[in-house]
Amino acid sequence: PGGFNRGEPGRVIRSWDVQSTPSGNRDAQNLRELEALLLQLPAPVRQRLQDHYSDRLRDLNEIYLQLGRWPEAVFADSSTGKLYREPLAQVNCEQSDITLFAEMFSKTHTGSLLTTRRIGIDGTLHRLSIILSHRQNSDGVPPVIGVTARVGKTVEGTLDNMAPDLLASKGSVLLIGPPNSGKTTCLREFARRLSEDKNNIVVVVDKTNEIGGDGMVPHSAIGTSRWLPVESMKKDGQVFSLQHERMREAVENQSPSVVIVDEISTQTEVEAIRTMNQRGIRIIAAVHGQSLPQLLHDPERAPLAGGCHTVLLSGEEANRRKDKQKSVLMRMHEPMFETAVEMHERNRWIVHRSVRHAVDAYFRRQYLSAEELTPGKAREVAARGKFGEGFEYSDGGFAAEEEDDTGPPGGM
Repeated sequence: PGGFNRGEPGRVIRSWDVQSTPSGNRDAQNLRELEALLLQLPAPVRQRLQDHYSDRLRDLNEIYLQLGRWPEAVFADSSTGKLYREPLAQVNCEQSDITLFAEMFSKTHTGSLLTTRRIGIDGTLHRLSIILSHRQNSDGVPPVIGVTARVGKTVEGTLDNMAPDLLASKGSVLLIGPPNSGKTTCLREFARRLSEDKNNIVVVVDKTNEIGGDGMVPHSAIGTSRWLPVESMKKDGQVFSLQHERMREAVENQSPSVVIVDEISTQTEVEAIRTMNQRGIRIIAAVHGQSLPQLLHDPERAPLAGGCHTVLLSGEEANRRKDKQKSVLMRMHEPMFETAVEMHERNRWIVHRSVRHAVDAYFRRQYLSAEELTPGKAREVAARGKFGEGFEYSDGGFAAEEEDDTGPPGGM
């Protein structure tokens, strides 16, 4: 079947023009929003950042301050997204430095702040995550002893440079990648670009309020998409996100043609995805992870990719296998997504056009063809499933004798 052939690894499937420079208007907007964050920093820290790292402000990813520690700036490599740290002062942070952020923790945020330990800066895509002491002050509230400021920015052209055809396709897309791989940036761009079509009703369900910001008004980065911010509640000492409720609300109240969701992580959220899938809604979603097969080894998220179950083979079928196993793992049901994108680096993605074929190949230990995307180019690569480890990719193919088509034994 399509997807299992060996193809021609290394062959350039297609190419397209790449945007070489960012939008001037967006660039100026990002700098204005960054200034709103920098103004909250202790003066010596802000000055060092501007004096020594002014040429890298566009790559600024985080600012970290903690009581008794040197303040740090964390930058992201513009090509790979890999993070690296730089000191902002060789002096330990004092309580007065941390208190400078207190003005941002307004009374309207107090409840959610103590529940999620993070808030946004109104009118921007920045997020502040606080570190609370294990002790309480005289008011019975734990004092803030540290702040991590995550720098949010609008980045245009990512999809046009990496995968313009995903914008034009009609199927659901699952983005898989580790933190800081660019998943949220892509979700914003999907929201903005798809909402440009007047025939689309695009709804963004914003779990952490990073896609559309944390203010009363959604950020312009999501275009004209409808925005449903998600709140959290605390019960019995545990924090619960109500994303699954907002996902159902999107279906029942907004009549969407496209729903965009970040950080699918729980069984209730997976069930909400199933509901949308059954109603024919296109879903663009993101999950944390390294690869598509990794999801199959996570009981809560495995249904997104089709799940798995143990099948008992007949004696004749078992005898045809090299290992003579009578029980093997197979896909349980249709995946909820047509396409999966493994975001290995900012500028290197692996695309599985058929999640169903990819999952079947993984369980059968068969080869399949996948696409390696870099800016302006899609190349065919050979993929080989290594049970428990994910896919191994090669642009030169694999030796025929290396293939093991017996499939994994039953049981995870």
